[in-house]
Amino acid sequence: MGWLDAFRRRGTGGPVTVRARLEGAMSQRRLRGWQPPLENINSLIASGGPRLLARSRELVVTNGYAANACEAFASNLVGDGIKPSSLIEDPAQRDQVQRLWLAWTDEADADGLTDFYGLQAMVAREMFVAGECFVRLRPRRAEDGLLVPIQLQLLQSEMLPFDKTEAAGNGNRIRCGIEFDAIGRRVAYHFRRRHPGDSTDQGMMTPETVRVPAGDVLHIYRPIDAGQIRGLPHVAPAMVRLFLLDQYDDAELDRKKTAAMFAGFVAGPAGINRSSGAIEGAEGPAGRGSPRPRPKNS
Repeated sequence: MGWLDAFRRRGTGGPVTVRARLEGAMSQRRLRGWQPPLENINSLIASGGPRLLARSRELVVTNGYAANACEAFASNLVGDGIKPSSLIEDPAQRDQVQRLWLAWTDEADADGLTDFYGLQAMVAREMFVAGECFVRLRPRRAEDGLLVPIQLQLLQSEMLPFDKTEAAGNGNRIRCGIEFDAIGRRVAYHFRRRHPGDSTDQGMMTPETVRVPAGDVLHIYRPIDAGQIRGLPHVAPAMVRLFLLDQYDDAELDRKKTAAMFAGFVAGPAGINRSSGAIEGAEGPAGRGSPRPRPKNS
């Protein structure tokens, strides 16, 4: 029995047995077709980012479930807005700073569409739809008449090209539109001057991108992997299911609509008056057109 015990000891434990117990790594029949590529998330974003972003935006516009989820996400994230409170001890100076802050919130938007708290809601929606949002700090001149000479400009994810991956002239690397120095620090963003999907902006010919220092840009996104440089739409995991569910709802509604259009028709022999149901030419009591009884045969 000694040789059998030795064989049993050799057959138990070890890396082969550990791998066999990992169900997600098995290659049985039901998992044979599941062969995902071992790619870095930045490669996946660079190759599929534009299409993923376009589909995400269409879902939020045309799909009621996605639109509801986007509004709920923005409401839960910012609520009424993030409102800072000054810690200055001098009451007069604190009140002056608070008044200046409240006045600036009304003119914070560089596009003049909303106030500072509306910008927060727009950023939250972009986080859900695109997975990221860029806020550019725009210093203003004194003659612009602003109480605080700075404004915030929101830039969508499409404004930073996913396909701009190259070597910069200064020796830095540009990856998905973001410029990194030799030690991996972000030093600049290469933004488009116009939105690639806006056909109404037909200005004069200008360079495709402009270099903006990283100190003037806030890149707001939630990285889910180490080293991730661009954001992913929050709706991405449910995108295909939402699309198919929308198609299923449409098909089911069409089926019900078609079923409701079916009607039955009563057909009878010739000579029946369709309006009264009586046989034409027949006489009966009370003038109702009832047929006469036939005499019995003797």
